[in-house]
Amino acid sequence: MSIHSALLSLFESIESHSPPCYFLIRMGKVQVQIESVAFRGYGVARVKGKVVFIPYTVTGDQAWVEVFEEKKNYSMGRLIQMIQPSALRVEPPCPFFGRCGGCHWQHIDYLIQCKLKKEILEGILSRLGGLKETPSIRVIPSPRSFGYRIRTQLKAKGKALGYFEERSHQIVDVQECPIVPPLINQMISFIRKRLFPFSRMEEIEINVSPDENKGVLIFHSLSLGRRTEKVFEELLQNPALCKGIVIAKKEKRNRFGDPTLNFSIPLSQAREKRDLKLRISSGSFSQINLEQNQTLIQTVLQFSEVKKDDRVLDLYAGVGNLTLPLAVGAKEVWGIEENKRAIEDVCFNSEINGIGNCEFIHGRVEDILRHWEREKPDLIVLDPPRTGCKTVLDQVVKLKPKKIVYVSCDPTTFSRDLRLFSEKGYSLQHLCLIDMFPQTYHMEVVGLLHQS
Repeated sequence: MSIHSALLSLFESIESHSPPCYFLIRMGKVQVQIESVAFRGYGVARVKGKVVFIPYTVTGDQAWVEVFEEKKNYSMGRLIQMIQPSALRVEPPCPFFGRCGGCHWQHIDYLIQCKLKKEILEGILSRLGGLKETPSIRVIPSPRSFGYRIRTQLKAKGKALGYFEERSHQIVDVQECPIVPPLINQMISFIRKRLFPFSRMEEIEINVSPDENKGVLIFHSLSLGRRTEKVFEELLQNPALCKGIVIAKKEKRNRFGDPTLNFSIPLSQAREKRDLKLRISSGSFSQINLEQNQTLIQTVLQFSEVKKDDRVLDLYAGVGNLTLPLAVGAKEVWGIEENKRAIEDVCFNSEINGIGNCEFIHGRVEDILRHWEREKPDLIVLDPPRTGCKTVLDQVVKLKPKKIVYVSCDPTTFSRDLRLFSEKGYSLQHLCLIDMFPQTYHMEVVGLLHQS
């Protein structure tokens, strides 16, 4: 099931709880009361029994909205005028909020955001996961609700540099962004002054490391002129700002300077405390919220309860963010990763940290598991892409691990997969919601499954 299909199923499920409706809301202005907040961050209202989803609203709002899109089971609306604001509202700090599609919830008090995510997750687990009973959900808020994001992708075209509008490919021209750290905003300012206009650029990605206080720029470009190359040379001569540049054209990448970033992960496991060093190259995946990444690692370790005689299989291992901490307490760990550059990083990271009980396998998870001839793991850790692990679920179950720790950034595919695991004899024991993405509806979920 695609994300779109999963979301549609959720909308249809919400609608199924309403009285039958045999009419379409007339396109135009209607007065509504926001009853709740659904996945994707939309406020939910009902007009004569039919669900209307309205971005940038929250439970308790009374407002005039314009219905601009009709579907069979729901409608989409946009906020026109607030009649009575909800007590849950706060003043958004960003002047671009409401037009820029990067943030969804700056108008909602941060602690309420976490509460809403818990309620949304509970609803999705019930509707899509078919879970009659779920473990209590532990919610861990982010220490910082702004300035947390160490990676961002800016769209560029002509005189515009910024982010897409909500449900649009129109670029909102932004001067700075409050959810990224000051270093990224400094780099945005530099790019604006030296690379304007942006006719040759499609996208500019900025990644930074607080440990190094430096960044890497990735330019997705159609072509480059000599003037642009001179700006790149100037950037690399400013070591306090930028340490590396990557020019990406289709599958080809040209690298200048040192386009890798280094991070330190404080690790506390049993009586052992140490720092793990991670190198992350451009093209390798990394979590965007470093403080919550620490929370994610500790949660996975707590759920895993790895012992010295355990064998662990980490699927979608990346640069070793979870693999290496697990290896510190296990007998043997295998990591599977499809991305070639990430495999190079994780092998480097294993060696530099002196961790020798790991083996890293380059390839698609589906292909590797299909021909698995090594010993069966006691624990399997899953951190798949948004599409979930449906394509490898049967292969995972065939290995008969005692425990599965499932990390997900999409609660819809996570819930679907929990239902499938339940049908195969695995039950959900513990659940944690880590708010990796404040000011947005996105969430990181960790579940522990035991063989029944």
